[in-house]
Amino acid sequence: MPSSKAPSAVRPSAATGVREARRLETRARLFDAALDEIARRGLAAADVAAIATAVGVVRGTFYFHFPTKEHVLVELELNEEARIVAELEEGNTDLASVLSQVVRQVLDAQLRLGANVFRDMLGLHFSSARPMEDELQQHPLAGYLIGVVDRAQAAGAITSSASATELATFFLTGLFALLATGVDDAAVLNRYATTIVKGMENR
Repeated sequence: MPSSKAPSAVRPSAATGVREARRLETRARLFDAALDEIARRGLAAADVAAIATAVGVVRGTFYFHFPTKEHVLVELELNEEARIVAELEEGNTDLASVLSQVVRQVLDAQLRLGANVFRDMLGLHFSSARPMEDELQQHPLAGYLIGVVDRAQAAGAITSSASATELATFFLTGLFALLATGVDDAAVLNRYATTIVKGMENR
């Protein structure tokens, strides 16, 4: 006769899996509802109660998954940067070409996300409401550019007087500042990228 204990040993694991799937589903729905709310009203006016109501949960459930509204945008930016890095050409050491690609990909992200969400997402880098644990240097795009700058320095194409981290961060901070203040003309942003590269070149 089969043991009656086998099913009970499996049940807790199965139940845990179902709970985790539901938790992740709720989190994903809150994430999407928060972005919808921010797209409509902007980050400052976005209402957590409205986000929770849209998902059919209590307000506290939002804070269980996201400490603040700002954390939603930080997660969105990390996701978008990972997408951009995946689109960039692997192994390209031509810094000017890489920065031009970054400009194009970031402008594509602006169109995909919408003006309010995009502006508020980048604006967090210059806001006191930015989550303390969020450091630009830890972002996927920054990590990618640090590698590109490092390889360009090793090849002697650009100055080694500043660290690759400083140079990559300087470029991204300037790009994000321009975009966050409404400068989204591709020609202007590409001139900015070209100017940055010229400033890095060995004289």
